[in-house]
Amino acid sequence: MSVLNKKWVIKNNDPNKSTLEKIISNRSHLNLENQLTEFHDPYLFTDMEKAVKRVKEAIYKNEKIIIFGDYDVDGITGTAILVHTLRHLNAQVSFRIPNRVNDGYGLSEKFIDEFIEKKIDLVITTDCGISCFKEVEKANAHNIDVIITDHHTVPPNAPPALAVIHPKHDKNYPYDELTGSGVAFKFAQALIKKLAPESDLPEYLVDLASMGTVADLGPLNDENRLIVQRGLERLKNTRWQGLKKIMESSGVKNGDEIDTSTIGFRIAPRINAAGRIGDPYTPLFLLLVDGDHSKIEQLTSELETLNGNRQKMTADYFEEISEKISSLNKVPSIVIYEDPNWHVGVLGLIAGKVAEKYSRPAIVFQDKGDTLVASARSPEFFNVIEAISTAKDLLIGFGGHPQAAGLSIKKENYQEFKKKLEEYADSVLEGLDLSLTLEIDCEISPKEISTELIHQISHLSPFGVGNSQPIFLLKKAKPVFVKTIGQANNHLKFAVESENTLTDVIAFNMGEQAEFLKTLDFIDLVFRLETNVWNGRESLQLQLLDLRSHQE
Repeated sequence: MSVLNKKWVIKNNDPNKSTLEKIISNRSHLNLENQLTEFHDPYLFTDMEKAVKRVKEAIYKNEKIIIFGDYDVDGITGTAILVHTLRHLNAQVSFRIPNRVNDGYGLSEKFIDEFIEKKIDLVITTDCGISCFKEVEKANAHNIDVIITDHHTVPPNAPPALAVIHPKHDKNYPYDELTGSGVAFKFAQALIKKLAPESDLPEYLVDLASMGTVADLGPLNDENRLIVQRGLERLKNTRWQGLKKIMESSGVKNGDEIDTSTIGFRIAPRINAAGRIGDPYTPLFLLLVDGDHSKIEQLTSELETLNGNRQKMTADYFEEISEKISSLNKVPSIVIYEDPNWHVGVLGLIAGKVAEKYSRPAIVFQDKGDTLVASARSPEFFNVIEAISTAKDLLIGFGGHPQAAGLSIKKENYQEFKKKLEEYADSVLEGLDLSLTLEIDCEISPKEISTELIHQISHLSPFGVGNSQPIFLLKKAKPVFVKTIGQANNHLKFAVESENTLTDVIAFNMGEQAEFLKTLDFIDLVFRLETNVWNGRESLQLQLLDLRSHQE
């Protein structure tokens, strides 16, 4: 067994294929040789013409428009895209984003009441709205038009909005996997095409759309792939000064290569931290700054502090749950815990870490007194929203997807809910192998590990959901120069010697394996191949994902 207790699964052992051919074969569903080179026409959305016409009318009449977004990266970048676009068109536009703790998700009735009081004429949602039937009805009753742009699960009855721009709702649009920021980008394209055809603004908005697409785990095929490709190029020289500052504070320097991991692990967590435990207007303001502004430094510093707090909260709460699980005789079929001190903004992160470490569905609650709220996450073999729905009569509300969901419940029903879910998980998972698996593209020989292979692989990027960065297995390598690095010695650095070749290895958050590694003569290791840049010098490096003692 590997040091991370994972079962290794090699996807391609075809002896007649080269390493690159194996990688491409493993991604045949992406049709990598026939990718989009131009965006789909935004007017393929059935309601797009109607939506653009209504915005044009609002601009002409100087009516009040509000963009209503969501507090995650996808919603915040989508909001920024539409605000930039409408400002560019000289519209009278403002914006609202709910606070996760105080307001919850979506276009709630309290916001409709505010819009009525402020005499708003047009509401445009981004990354939300498709489930807000009653709220849209109320807006209509008070002569407020609503345009919905969203990508979430479509309910049986869509809201009676003036226009609905939603790739899963609209069967005429050729691609249904756009995220919220992607849909906002299409609306921006349509508005500019009709109302300011000489403008090149969409070229400067695609970096924002790429951030939302990557952060919201949109599959990187078809139009999403093109959005991210163009967006990564634009990020190298973004027009938005606040975004530049966020990138600088996350360690991205001029000349650095920017890829999807730059977004996913550096930029997005800082924006999300504000939406999780702070004020989502902080990152939104930074994304809306067009030029120098005195508050950029202060707000960027606030994001850094929030991100640090978010990291500590997540680590502390996860450790608490891990200790609880360690005290049990065995890991339960489903992990369910609650605590009044766990912040609602990081429940999803904790549940995700539990599901990943223990290969079990996890539901993590914050006890708020009379009610509890929770986030649920699950491995692919378990449909957590289906499980939750078996106890829906006990809930105040719930929603989500097969691997991620949210719910709220009265305290008096919590124990019965927990019992029902545990019984359901026991019955569904009985007899199944719940081992964590690590999918590997193919085994590789030492002579194949080269900068040339990295160059060949780079043509398959951007990597992300649906197009993961290739993962390799190297057998019988000798570990040498083993040491821990990092402020807390939590990372592992060493080299491997194989067939007279010495290659550097980095292993994040695996420092605890250093002493064990020193006892091994030979290891098998699973890794990603990457280029390491240090002091202007490039070198080949293996990013370790797992290892085990080599057995002949």
